[in-house]
Amino acid sequence: MNSQTLKKAGVISASVLALGLAGVTLASADPATAGRPYAAVGSDTTQDVWNGLTNAGPLRSVASYNAFGNGPITLETGKQLSRPAGSGAGVKALSAAHNPANHVYKDTTGTAFTLAPEDISIARSSSSPSVAGNDLTFLPFARDAVSVAYKDSASTVALDLTTEQIKNIFTCTAGAGVSIDGAGKPVINGITLTPKLPQASSGTRSFFLKAAGITVSTSCIPAENQVAAENNGEALVNEGDIIPFSAAQWIAQKNGATGNTTAAGQVLADIDGLKAVDPASSGTSLRPGTLFGNPALVPASAVGTFARDTYNVVPTSVQTATDGQSVILRNTVTSLLKTTAAKSIITKFGFKNIEYAGDWTKGKPSGYTN
Repeated sequence: MNSQTLKKAGVISASVLALGLAGVTLASADPATAGRPYAAVGSDTTQDVWNGLTNAGPLRSVASYNAFGNGPITLETGKQLSRPAGSGAGVKALSAAHNPANHVYKDTTGTAFTLAPEDISIARSSSSPSVAGNDLTFLPFARDAVSVAYKDSASTVALDLTTEQIKNIFTCTAGAGVSIDGAGKPVINGITLTPKLPQASSGTRSFFLKAAGITVSTSCIPAENQVAAENNGEALVNEGDIIPFSAAQWIAQKNGATGNTTAAGQVLADIDGLKAVDPASSGTSLRPGTLFGNPALVPASAVGTFARDTYNVVPTSVQTATDGQSVILRNTVTSLLKTTAAKSIITKFGFKNIEYAGDWTKGKPSGYTN
């Protein structure tokens, strides 16, 4: 990155601190790239809160691109890139930009794109790393929880499912109050369910499967039911359709912070007696419930824990580098997240602020994945 770009980025980063919440754009399509030297791609779960933080919040030096949309994205560097749809794809694109041994990113069709370090700076991820190494660091961002959304137009009270029941529903296994009907579908409380999953690179999908202890079988969830965009109520077409859903995204959509994909008759379940949404909140002021856990403690990584930290992934070298580019990027994913303006936006979008946001000591190392 040249000195002119660095100077421009520095001016943006310094000036936005005074903006507070004034004029915050809560949801947006892809941003204009002019004057935004840092690009963020990846998770659908955190894309909307990143839109809020970057379009008029304290992170305006970042152009954050949606996981799903029409056509490719055009980076400030002028390169076009097939849209990285989901956490895994976002991390692969970041890896390609910074991996000196392999700068090639391939999209789901196999189309190859050659990227450079100045092309992509941040990957949004709703799941922790799956590759060993120290090249990248997953920095804690904000707390989410994952539940299941389902369609039941007769519902007046949300199901309170146990971890075992969720596992049985998504593996079409009888037990713990789940039965299997003649068509092989799971039934609970008189509701016949059709389990669905988001697309393969979804961080919400991978986290949910681990939290519930599920091994996916196409005999229960055929391939055509494993392609939905994550956290999109439009996947719940018929009565009994059920799919993992970010509780933060559900809250943000109901709060009007972003486009609402949910519809009448769609319900978000509680899990193991823990509330996905605070029952004391209502209307367009919903808040996270007890399913989100303690914001001072890192959630356990174990079956039965449905609270999760989301992450901002950056090159590990950013932690100690002293050049202007790295300092601005480091501040973006650490200190700027602790400002009053950033915390207010994070809350509006349904996430719980965690006390260790941007803490390198709680970051998770990863190798390149491309």
